[in-house]
Amino acid sequence: MKRLYPVALAGLLAASGTGCSYHAKAEHNLRSHKVHHVVIVWLKQAGDEKLRQQYIQESEGLAKLPGVLAYDVGTPAAINRGRPNAALDESYDVAVSGVYESQQAYEAFLRSPEYLRVAQQVLRPLVDKYKVYDFIE
Repeated sequence: MKRLYPVALAGLLAASGTGCSYHAKAEHNLRSHKVHHVVIVWLKQAGDEKLRQQYIQESEGLAKLPGVLAYDVGTPAAINRGRPNAALDESYDVAVSGVYESQQAYEAFLRSPEYLRVAQQVLRPLVDKYKVYDFIE
């Protein structure tokens, strides 16, 4: 048993070293895959249809920024699922779904002066809270 311990430890260390280099390689390759950006927004005046539409209209120009493949903004869909679902959350006011060419394109989008202007000066004053979910293909 004492002899197996050093062998097992050496194998574990070798495997973890391989895993680290693989992870770094995989991370580099992922930077060229599409990035999906989902934002769920609760407005300060919850349920106000006029403010929901204002948020949507003010967001539309962001779809034209470089690196954006798709940019959709909308309100909760009243889907009849036929039964209650505890996982369903329709308490939000607006949702945003963006798709970007790559992680680099998405990061450039986040730094663009037009995005920063719209987000900080136009949209954020309407917002009570928001959640962001980003994932890569």
